[in-house]
Amino acid sequence: MSLENDNLSMTDAYRRATLTFQQIRTANPAMREALQIAQEVSDHDISVMILGENGTGKNLLAQAIHTAGPRRKASFVPVNSSAIPENLLESELFGHERGAFTSADRIRRGRFELAKGGTLFLDEIADLSASAQAKILRVVEYGQYERVGGETTLETDVRLITATNRDILALVKSRAFREDLYFRLRGVVIRIPPLRERKEDISLLGETLLEDANRKYDKDVKGITPEVMDLFLQYGWPGNIREFKSVIASAVITETTSKLSAENRTLKNLMSAPEESSPSDTGEIYSMEEMEKRHIISVLRRSNGNKAKASRLLGISRPTLDRKIAKFAIRLDQMKAEDNP
Repeated sequence: MSLENDNLSMTDAYRRATLTFQQIRTANPAMREALQIAQEVSDHDISVMILGENGTGKNLLAQAIHTAGPRRKASFVPVNSSAIPENLLESELFGHERGAFTSADRIRRGRFELAKGGTLFLDEIADLSASAQAKILRVVEYGQYERVGGETTLETDVRLITATNRDILALVKSRAFREDLYFRLRGVVIRIPPLRERKEDISLLGETLLEDANRKYDKDVKGITPEVMDLFLQYGWPGNIREFKSVIASAVITETTSKLSAENRTLKNLMSAPEESSPSDTGEIYSMEEMEKRHIISVLRRSNGNKAKASRLLGISRPTLDRKIAKFAIRLDQMKAEDNP
């Protein structure tokens, strides 16, 4: 299948995804406020920046804003900025002409073109290089761009929703992220709280994720025991909702009784998993980079040094995880806990 067809299939899949605000359940005041702000801005064609840790549901909130907005009949096109190699990013965003480079055997439409009239969701925007930031700034300012290798100036009409798990204001202050681009993208800022700050939602999410897992894996686990629910409430969920979903799915598949029980093999591993102390536990205050490093180390330890598993829990690509491991000089041989299977 050609790259062009891959893009079209992806776009069609997201066009059919009609997630609504009514489908997002919460009892947490901070999350309710985030949803209220998102609903208020959805009808207005203004850019939105969503802040939150990996796995908190930034993509889902972006979809809900699109579905409730005036561009709902057009496409919702997501781009994970951190997952695209620098040398391919321009082609991915703006497309390329036939013959633009050795393997360009046909015209390829980029994500800005595919999202025309709809919503372009740029995830992990803070990971963009300085060069990529400059190119996106031009499109945001003038609504114009050229395909790689092309001479024709194309116009785009998209609503931009961006997201990041990093302290983007700190990056702006350190000049790692362009201030002019930041002010053009921020529009309305919405922060999604991490799951550890949403204890009220654990039982709600647990029930929903249990139903989803039963349906997906053709199982009939009828509930969650109080002991397991207590475990869920005490656990820190470094991977947030994405990790919670993975744990529920694994537990449903391996459960041999009518309810998720403390004897479940998956949940036993969760109970014995070591966790890093958080700043709130120790009273210490760390920089965002140190927090990120500690979080990655915690997840790598829980994953027994398995980068594939760790990248899934963190919600980032393997290449991105490799870059962060190199950046923070993390030794994988120290991530393999002796008591892990």
